[in-house]
Amino acid sequence: MTNYNLDTGKKYIKDIFSPECFYNIPEYQRPYVWGIDQIIMLLEDLAQAMESDDKKEYFLGCMIWNTKTIQENGLEYVCQDILDGQQRFITLYLLQGVIRDLSNDGKLKEKVTERMKQEEDIYDGVPERNRIIFEIRDDKDFLEEFLLTVDGTQKEDALEEIIKMKGTATSVKNMASAILIMRNWWQKVLKEKGSEDYQKYLKKYFAYLSSKVLAIFLATPDNLDDAYNLFTVLNSRGLQLQVSDILRAQNLRVIEGDSERKKYAKKWSSFEDNIGAPFRGFDDFLWSLVFIKMKYRSDDNQSLTKGFEFMWKRNYIKKGVSTFDMVGTYVDHYEAITDGRITTKETGELFSNLNFILTSVFGSAYMAPLLHYRELYGDYRIIDFIIKLDNLLTIPWLTGKRTSLTRTFIILRKMEEFKGDSFDNASIQQAADEFLDSEYLKYEYADENSNTALDINELFYNLENEKWGAYAGTRVNKTRYLLLKLDLLLGNFNTRVQFNKNNSSVEHIMPQKIANTEWDIELEEHENWIHRLGNLALIDRRKNASLSNRKFSDKKIRYQGAIETRANTNYIFMRYRDWNIDSISENHIRVVSILKDYYLGNSIETVLQLKKNIQNSDQLTKNMNPESM
Repeated sequence: MTNYNLDTGKKYIKDIFSPECFYNIPEYQRPYVWGIDQIIMLLEDLAQAMESDDKKEYFLGCMIWNTKTIQENGLEYVCQDILDGQQRFITLYLLQGVIRDLSNDGKLKEKVTERMKQEEDIYDGVPERNRIIFEIRDDKDFLEEFLLTVDGTQKEDALEEIIKMKGTATSVKNMASAILIMRNWWQKVLKEKGSEDYQKYLKKYFAYLSSKVLAIFLATPDNLDDAYNLFTVLNSRGLQLQVSDILRAQNLRVIEGDSERKKYAKKWSSFEDNIGAPFRGFDDFLWSLVFIKMKYRSDDNQSLTKGFEFMWKRNYIKKGVSTFDMVGTYVDHYEAITDGRITTKETGELFSNLNFILTSVFGSAYMAPLLHYRELYGDYRIIDFIIKLDNLLTIPWLTGKRTSLTRTFIILRKMEEFKGDSFDNASIQQAADEFLDSEYLKYEYADENSNTALDINELFYNLENEKWGAYAGTRVNKTRYLLLKLDLLLGNFNTRVQFNKNNSSVEHIMPQKIANTEWDIELEEHENWIHRLGNLALIDRRKNASLSNRKFSDKKIRYQGAIETRANTNYIFMRYRDWNIDSISENHIRVVSILKDYYLGNSIETVLQLKKNIQNSDQLTKNMNPESM
């Protein structure tokens, strides 16, 4: 690390937010991401420290700044780029606004207002200026309405709407949430202390925060290279940033010109805001891009930073604009795959529904090949591809094998080989046809270097005999997957499949416990069938043990509002008057047969034919036994 001429020292909160201090969140910084755990811990730590000894100082940690001199409208002032400590800084900024709006002390309110914003003084030539500026984020309007305006933090309904609103920037959403978390914490203090003591406590807390809470600061001189170097070195040595933040800084550093850097920094922030499920975060999404570009796993990509360094070294992509553009391209593909735009007249929402099922219960492993298929072939036969991909990756998952990653890399390599140098639509579509019909997307394909062949009969045996209803923890996702797949195949292709882990549950129609109930079933038969697929259904309500043990006729009445979007569950409760071993066995044969046909066909043609067969079978059943439906 370079030897820096650092300005160091300690500052209390009152000094950090003093009239002569201004701060900037530079373009290479991550969004505000603190959540309930970090915020509550800070609030309670401060409270405990104050109550233990309000004369003793509380050390908040280290903040690192890059000192810049700013020229604005002929005036010069000093501003600190916050390199490290942004999360704590913003939290303290928000906290003071919340305390201001909860307090009935006029002097306290004035003090906080002064700390948040420099008021204009036309006589002394002092302009209005916010204490904190964000170079690239859309946080300014949020701060103006909810922090810089007195009583802004009281607008709880508006804050809730911001959190719920689709497309809200990550930083804004988290700041809105932070304000509500703080207000809720203070509401508990009010309940404990009563109104009069509560106001005294607020003043004492604010005084302690101002005069006894301190941070050590390090400030570099006004040097952008030093700032980037210090930021990268410090945060690659264990401080709590995502790898994507380091990658952003490394790429911004090679882009020349402030305006260009700000433009691409803003793009990166929008990329982060637009990535959601099935990815656990933006780092997870970037892993998919490493796999797409490298198409193998080795020592060269044991970490995300190693993967990108290797790609830059080998000229797979260039550092800077090239990397930003590549990431942006795949963010666009992600949005197309997840926003419901991929539809056809014949298949309706089939693509979106299948993607939704995989997103909800399978994870992100399927996304790399799906993203890259769209990069190479667009939307041409992409529905065929997701069906084949779904089958190839879920068979080993359902049977407990570990071949999915190897097959994924093979698919990534081969789809690119088939595409080759084709550029016109006709040759691209021909290449897609050849790839989709190739051996590499068939179950029996065995790579020469590893055993990737899939035994579909093992899957069929599991569908028949596995105790799917006994799964718990993450394994229950396998059961959910099969039941959601049945809802998809039995339902209307123009209707969106619904699922929420918080209020959708796997129901044993014949209950798990039959002792002292009205269920008249032999114990041996009960044990044999209780957890089989034919006795399971999805319902859209939380589990209720007392309801689970009720008779089938009672369940039909009680579950009416909880199965409306569940095609498979609806079929069961409409088709059968009684639920016994014969009906469970019959239903088991039905659902296993549907799933077998889906996997055997492994194509869009099969799915469409299967849909016709199901519709014809339902109509035949209605004609033969109209009272049962």
